[in-house]
Amino acid sequence: MRSVHILFVAGLSLAALACDDDPLKSGLPETPPPPTQGVQAFVQVDNPNAQPGDQVHVFVRVQLGTETSAKLGSYTGRLAFDPEVLAFRGEVKINDGLRVTNPTGAGSGELRFAGAAAAGFANLTLYEGIFEVKKAGYLDALAVQMEELSAAVTMTKLERDLEVPHQVFLRKSGQ
Repeated sequence: MRSVHILFVAGLSLAALACDDDPLKSGLPETPPPPTQGVQAFVQVDNPNAQPGDQVHVFVRVQLGTETSAKLGSYTGRLAFDPEVLAFRGEVKINDGLRVTNPTGAGSGELRFAGAAAAGFANLTLYEGIFEVKKAGYLDALAVQMEELSAAVTMTKLERDLEVPHQVFLRKSGQ
């Protein structure tokens, strides 16, 4: 009888763990592993499990290589999304350097963004937008393309050593 009780408690524990809906335990990593050299641009979202009608924040971020001494001084990029799956609702202002967004192409699934900071950006989130989910499984509808990345002060082109993972990553709240 004792073994039945132990099995019952173990089964309840496993069931409770299986019902844990914490998105940080969904297996979606926060960031790609940082490169040694060069720069990475990637997309993050705040809710990978959003359903139709939910709003999600979509971030475009970069991280410089662990052995890279440069600071990011300017950038130009595009965020592509499927307008049948996501609807652009607005952007969140980032107070670091000069940043602009051109939402003219949002209806067809493209946002352009750019920024410059002579001394370099402290915040490596290049863009943050708010979208409404129209269809579940929206992660595959997102892609980033960086057209220009330059170092602060030296203006060295960084896009030559650019990596863009084809995976979307999870951004923890408050990050």
